[in-house]
Amino acid sequence: MRLSFPLTTSGDRCNRPQITRHDVQMFLVALFLMIPSFFLAAFPSSDKLSDELDSAMYNADQKSELELILSKTQPPQLPCTNPLRRAVPLLISEQKYVTITNKKQQEQIALASSRRSLKQESSRVCVVMTTYNVVDYVGIAMEALLQQTYPNLEIIVVDDNSNDGTTDLLLKKYATFTNKLPSVNIVHLTHNTNGGAGQPSNIGVESCSNNTDYVMFADGDDYIELDAIESMLTYATKYHADVVMADFDVVQEGEGGEMVSESSYDFQHWDEVPTDTPFNILTHPRVLRTSPVPWRKMYSRKMLSNYQVKFPEGDYFYEDNSFHWSSLLAAARCIKIDRVLFHHRRARKGQTSYNFHNGEAGKKHSMTWYKQYTSIAKLGGYFPNLHSIGRRLFPETLDPQPESLSCLPAMAPTAVANTYLNFLAASGWIGRKQMANEMTDKFMRRLDGLRQYWVQQEDIFSPMDYWKPLNESLSFRASKIKKDIDLTIIMPTVNVGDFIYDLLNDMYSKLSVYGFEFEVFAIDDGSTDNTADILRDFADDHKSNFYFLTSNSMGAGKARNLAIPLAEGRYVYFVDADDGFDFLALKQSVDYATKYQHDVLIFPYKIDYVGFAEKKEGNDAMMKSDARIWNELDKLSQDEKTHERQKEAALSLINYPWKQLTSSKLMKDYDVFFGPTRVHNDVQFHWTSIAASRNVHFHDQVVCTHRKFDASVRGQLTEVKDHKRMAVFPALGMTQRALARHDQLESVWSSWKLFSKNLISWAKSRIPKDALEKYKAQTMHFKTILDQPKSPDVTWSYWGDERFLQLPLEESSSRQNVKK
Repeated sequence: MRLSFPLTTSGDRCNRPQITRHDVQMFLVALFLMIPSFFLAAFPSSDKLSDELDSAMYNADQKSELELILSKTQPPQLPCTNPLRRAVPLLISEQKYVTITNKKQQEQIALASSRRSLKQESSRVCVVMTTYNVVDYVGIAMEALLQQTYPNLEIIVVDDNSNDGTTDLLLKKYATFTNKLPSVNIVHLTHNTNGGAGQPSNIGVESCSNNTDYVMFADGDDYIELDAIESMLTYATKYHADVVMADFDVVQEGEGGEMVSESSYDFQHWDEVPTDTPFNILTHPRVLRTSPVPWRKMYSRKMLSNYQVKFPEGDYFYEDNSFHWSSLLAAARCIKIDRVLFHHRRARKGQTSYNFHNGEAGKKHSMTWYKQYTSIAKLGGYFPNLHSIGRRLFPETLDPQPESLSCLPAMAPTAVANTYLNFLAASGWIGRKQMANEMTDKFMRRLDGLRQYWVQQEDIFSPMDYWKPLNESLSFRASKIKKDIDLTIIMPTVNVGDFIYDLLNDMYSKLSVYGFEFEVFAIDDGSTDNTADILRDFADDHKSNFYFLTSNSMGAGKARNLAIPLAEGRYVYFVDADDGFDFLALKQSVDYATKYQHDVLIFPYKIDYVGFAEKKEGNDAMMKSDARIWNELDKLSQDEKTHERQKEAALSLINYPWKQLTSSKLMKDYDVFFGPTRVHNDVQFHWTSIAASRNVHFHDQVVCTHRKFDASVRGQLTEVKDHKRMAVFPALGMTQRALARHDQLESVWSSWKLFSKNLISWAKSRIPKDALEKYKAQTMHFKTILDQPKSPDVTWSYWGDERFLQLPLEESSSRQNVKK
């Protein structure tokens, strides 16, 4: 065994300090103490050598040569309590050389090889398949998995509440595969989740057995080679890889009904990654630019768990990008199989990318064009993914007040950072895809804003020359389109033709003042009156800061979520188009929040009862429960109005979104969105935004006058009394999951538990009679989970008629209020 000693240099010259008598004495003592360990290292025992070789990458063609052993170095255990301050794993791989010189060592190598074979045969592989409306394809996908040459499989199918018969097919044909190999577990989510396949994929991984060694993903409309899993596992065990990657092709139905295939679309990056040679992002950062799809890879379950590698769960697509970067950042060893093992189906109706390539871009003033315009605006999901990747690369930039300098991670190597920023530059295609120049400019500004967000950390977290070559390598139109925006207003609309024109005119007359920049998103959610026509005309007259989108009757929450990733304002405010607003007070509130750096600013409000035969008692006053909370705060001195006290009070308010002004940075950092349900979607925004806040403040300035209409004048969600009200359970389950994912549930558990029980009780009177029995059963189940002993290791949940497993703590007696 060859021992080498590093030569320490400073710059280009060696430092030669004077050697004292004391130095010589200490060196001799150290040398004496090292002699036993030296001989142990030079002549290792057979057991030790066997273990070392067993963990090494052995090349059978080079038995008499030096063998390269790539060893993972573990990151230091730092005393960081903030979950966003997890240190970047130390990815630099050590190079050790072992000279194989005698027959005994060769026998031990053969033994290590046989151990690997046994390990491969016993390795448990969990395949997570996500499905949504793929009834015509899921059978082929499932059969390809069930006929794999490697049998020790567990197949978790997570169906995201399909409505085309996919769920029935899965349950009827495959639910019985539980006591055989491969085993099949069908997980049916009773409400469609936000975004793409991110949340269902995470739920699938969480459902894998505890003895799982490797995890793979599959799409319900794709299929794989019958030896794909065996081939991947062979490479994983042979090279002790954290991630195994294989090639894929793209298949689609031709004009005559035949299947046509073509090579993968990332070959220019794929070909630069070595084959049959271990690598990672330090040795080959170009691997980060390969296609981010997760279904071409096999992942070490231990790696995913140790480094908390998960898909993001916001309401956006392209979540593969974030998972791709996170997993490769955590992987010390990757290996590539240069063979097509996966077949990806493209141009299928319903796919995320289908509408982007099959639209009618020329019909600029038809509703067809506006729907297509909205479809392409979904590319805005790129932005939260890019932000998430940056958080993984430079986590410390999220914390303006580090708890300890020892928590500072090693900065991402320049080559990796360079790859990331060039990835931002290459993502300009999402702007060029836009059908309107103003939207193209918006996308390019958002990309440039992300670049600037990370580059601005240079003075604190890296040497000055760290970013210089990166800035010079990028080409953005920032000088032409840069715009600092103070406020983003997001407004869903449904049949508000009687209100919208006056509301917009008042908004623009009050906010269009020198030195104040704002933008407005109006998302029409299936109006049948003249609302869309008014918004379309207004957009034509205000192209610089007004964006008109459509959301196809998906509910106010999903409509708002469509615009959230596109927001450029320092603060975001949500407007209901049938309410009244003091926009001058809103502008002053933005200035106030900016001055004192509040991330959530809470407003009082008024109530205007419209169309009631008798004047309501307390007209113009807040709801009684909210008024009581404000009154209790008013009795406190300034010293008593601590952040914790105001945060607790804010959580206790009714979850109206227009009661608060919210920092866009907070929303980006914590993936703050509305829930996907038609009713109760405000619950998720209310709880996740306030729970994440570090500087919440009650600001005594009325901005909104909320209109409550008599049912004979206008219907409102508060009065919904049909089966949609059953969505209270998925709304609570998804909010609870969002809180747990960001380590916020424990701190608000007392308040959350009481709120959940009160909301369930409030909604009961609005449940139809034919659904009461089911509602009662789910109520009992949910309350049982809320009252279970705390289990802090469980941070995920199902909802509806499935299981709820969360993070329970002690109960509190604090009061809670509930609302739609």
